[in-house]
Amino acid sequence: MKGTLRPRTSQPSPHLSSLPLTWLLVVAMVCVGLLGAPRACAGDTTPWPQLPSPPKAKVAWVAESMRVDGIPMKVMHFDSSADRLTVVQFYRSYWSGGYPAKPSVKIVGDATLVGQLHGPFYMTVKVKDTPQGGSEGLIAVSRLLGSRLERSPGEVPVMPGAQIRQVVESNDPRRRSRQVLMSSSSAVPTVAHYYQGALTNAGWRQAQYTDTPREAGRPAGSFMVFLRDRSEMQLSVAGGADGRGSIVSATLVTKDTDPAAF
Repeated sequence: MKGTLRPRTSQPSPHLSSLPLTWLLVVAMVCVGLLGAPRACAGDTTPWPQLPSPPKAKVAWVAESMRVDGIPMKVMHFDSSADRLTVVQFYRSYWSGGYPAKPSVKIVGDATLVGQLHGPFYMTVKVKDTPQGGSEGLIAVSRLLGSRLERSPGEVPVMPGAQIRQVVESNDPRRRSRQVLMSSSSAVPTVAHYYQGALTNAGWRQAQYTDTPREAGRPAGSFMVFLRDRSEMQLSVAGGADGRGSIVSATLVTKDTDPAAF
């Protein structure tokens, strides 16, 4: 089977927080849906597949070692002067040879997703148009074998009654991060007050607090930053889309960590 998860350039990797959670959620949902499919045995030692870079593209790592809801992943970002159709056709053709089934091609919003199973892995490319007539997107490889849905908040406090929607973990050189996306039925001020108290009581020092007033098309919100030892906690609290409750994004970053893979 084919497979060079290897960027052609040495451009700086985009920060994990710039990766849209909706994209990760789509990939995670696809992977979770495949967890019940026939897979190799538990002792499978198949190496991570390698993927070709898109045509006429510059590629950079987003995360070489990450997990989305417990599913290990590797993710790269690309910018290509080739249009979306060319990139889609490139991967459709590349993943059609040597595989028992044709690749999956789906339209999700303003992007096209191309996916293919590779032993215990699922390979996905998300590509969308750019204003210049080219394309840009993400390449993800997820290990399904032995994976299970897991949304552990770790050291991130969870407000009573709140629900965890997604957990994204990343191990990068000398830094480890965990991003927890939650929803709460409580209003923004109540949620912000809870986290100020909970984190202060846990030994965190508040370094920043900003309120964002409600504007047309944008709900009111709060942004907070807390520090403790080598760690930083960023919290963004925004009103729910329907005007009720809150959406909380909490990111815990620990610096000067040893390399580790999921």
